[in-house]
Amino acid sequence: MELPVQTVRGAGTPLCRARNTVPYGLALAAVAAFSFLSGGYVIGRSTPVVVAFLGAAAVWVWFLRRSSPPSALFIAALAAFGSFVAWSGLSVLWSFGPDLTWVSFNLAAFYLAVAAVLGLTSARGLQLWTVAYGYLAIATAIGVYAFLGKALPAVVTHAHANARLDSPVGYWNVLAVMMVMGLCVALSLAGDRSTPVALRTVAAAAAVPMCLAFFFTFSRGGWLALGVALVLYFAFTTTRLGSFVSLVGIVTPVALVLWRLRDLETLFAATSDDALRALEGGELLRWSLAALLVTAGVQLAAALLQRGVPWPRWSTIAAGAAVLAVVLLVVVGGSARYVQAHGGVSWIEDRAHELFTDAGKEEGRGNEAGRLLVLTTNGRVPLWKEALSQSRSLRLTGSGAGTFPFTHYRFRDGGGVVKHAHGQWFNVLSETGVVGVVLFSVAVVLFVVAMVGNPFSHRCDPLHPMLVALQAGVIAFLVHMSWDWDWDMAAVGATAFVFIAVCVSYRATRRTLERRAARELGGEAAPARAEEPPSGAAQGRPSGAAAEAGTPPLGDAGGAAEGAARPAGEPASAARRGRGSRRWGSAGWAPRVLASAALLVLAASWLPPYLAQRAETAALTAASEGDVAAALDQARRAAAVNPLAVSPLLTEAGLLQQLGRNREAAERLREATRLQPQNYEVWYKLGLLEHAAFGRDKAARAAFSRALALNPKDAASRHELERLAR
Repeated sequence: MELPVQTVRGAGTPLCRARNTVPYGLALAAVAAFSFLSGGYVIGRSTPVVVAFLGAAAVWVWFLRRSSPPSALFIAALAAFGSFVAWSGLSVLWSFGPDLTWVSFNLAAFYLAVAAVLGLTSARGLQLWTVAYGYLAIATAIGVYAFLGKALPAVVTHAHANARLDSPVGYWNVLAVMMVMGLCVALSLAGDRSTPVALRTVAAAAAVPMCLAFFFTFSRGGWLALGVALVLYFAFTTTRLGSFVSLVGIVTPVALVLWRLRDLETLFAATSDDALRALEGGELLRWSLAALLVTAGVQLAAALLQRGVPWPRWSTIAAGAAVLAVVLLVVVGGSARYVQAHGGVSWIEDRAHELFTDAGKEEGRGNEAGRLLVLTTNGRVPLWKEALSQSRSLRLTGSGAGTFPFTHYRFRDGGGVVKHAHGQWFNVLSETGVVGVVLFSVAVVLFVVAMVGNPFSHRCDPLHPMLVALQAGVIAFLVHMSWDWDWDMAAVGATAFVFIAVCVSYRATRRTLERRAARELGGEAAPARAEEPPSGAAQGRPSGAAAEAGTPPLGDAGGAAEGAARPAGEPASAARRGRGSRRWGSAGWAPRVLASAALLVLAASWLPPYLAQRAETAALTAASEGDVAAALDQARRAAAVNPLAVSPLLTEAGLLQQLGRNREAAERLREATRLQPQNYEVWYKLGLLEHAAFGRDKAARAAFSRALALNPKDAASRHELERLAR
């Protein structure tokens, strides 16, 4: 077990520092809301949450105080990411779908706001705890709800249509990544001897439904993200043995339950037998509750043993070496034996061929547990090729942020509608060109470097394991978004930026306190000690091992260390007033006005697409009820609110045709072709109108030909052209 780490905590928690938990709490509340509102992907559901957060952030900038400067790397990361966001917004000028670009820009700008507002808010232990415990609660709630779709299918019915779990987030792979991020946090809390025993037990127990929900997503990418996250966490944490014991105590009962119930087909495959599903779900629930109790008992025993026995240093090293040897033996030896049993090198070559050529795509596309044993990209390679093809035609600028659907229509080999390249780097290259992908890559690298720094430093910091867990979660997200569309899901995207921000801010605050402690231990504090020799506790100096390691008092406050830099003879109240005025002066009213205005403008930018979508939905509803006049009014309102969208124009044209006003309908369709000339649908609709209403077959053929050029696999356009050729 790990040895206790000596550390010095601040004497108290001033209100101004406790107040800094507010933006982190609001961001986590937004993550929770996104998670239960289609993952934040549907703008009709996510917009109210975003607007509320941005409005609160606009107010918060007037309360924001920093006693330590943000790191230069973080400022550079914000600048690079801000440039990428600006470039994405600027791409509306040449975008194939300017309305899609607007939505894509809003999402990227929202992420920028989360990173900037939280990253510029000072973070100490209290803020780090808020994020860790807050996300653990969110991930537990998500995991429990998802798992109940299997365990109580008659009550929680979201898992009826599919064997894979995806609710409440709405996408199984993103659900898997969010469970991975939650598991990392749970391990950091459960394996840390400085955490109260009760909380360690709760953290381990909470990981059980997360693990079950993770498994039932049947996500191959999720397993890879989990492997990366665990490797990074155990490589850099200071609680390896305690966390490993917790991991074994969590995973072993879960694995035994899944093995025990492996013959219950409704758990691992889709079924239409509701009675059998409910019966087998009840059995899963009973065994899972038993696994949860076992995990809690094992964690409680391990925590009490770790805390009650004075383990010598050599025993910790020996146990860690033994664990490492066992892991290497199982992983390396087991993998070698498995490969040898299945054909050796030739089997590896076959699997690599399947992966890069999608030879096993049809076999691995199913939504059953067996898909985990099939190695394939599941159709992603053709999407990446489509993105590269689009990039070659518009290498510098791309087709506009959010416009991959047009790329897919133009270059696809098969059918279907795909809105993302299923790989963020390919997607950015296709949509924003070389300029966009360079800015995006630089921003991501700088964020990671600013968040991690030197992972081997500050190992005496008692919050180091928690920090590493958040960092591992971010890396898992970045790895997984490389072959999926996680970026478009605000639930996981916002979580990643919250983690980045709190890690960056915590490290910056810690670095400032280190410098102040160093100045106090140096010559600056000498006159004060000569005049009136205070105790080390009064001056807030680290002592013992913490002082030798340079560990700052980064508990809930760290206020004593800030007082260390006070000049000799200066009253404490005057020093506080001076620091307050300097903080305000470094970011006076003008920057705050600009920041607040920018956040409010961004919040307003989310409203037109949202209001237009609501109006268009109301138009379709009224039309289905036979009230064409009301539907037409709503469609025009949608077009007025969002002048970049063609969907309201198409809806309005269809309604005008119902009223026999074909010339007006044709004008709306021509307006749509001018707005989005790369949209095959507007040309197809225009061709239908030209042929059916006006009998202008030549114009109709031209419109259908244009539609087919933009979407060569469109069967409807091809059929109309063939019909006109007869």
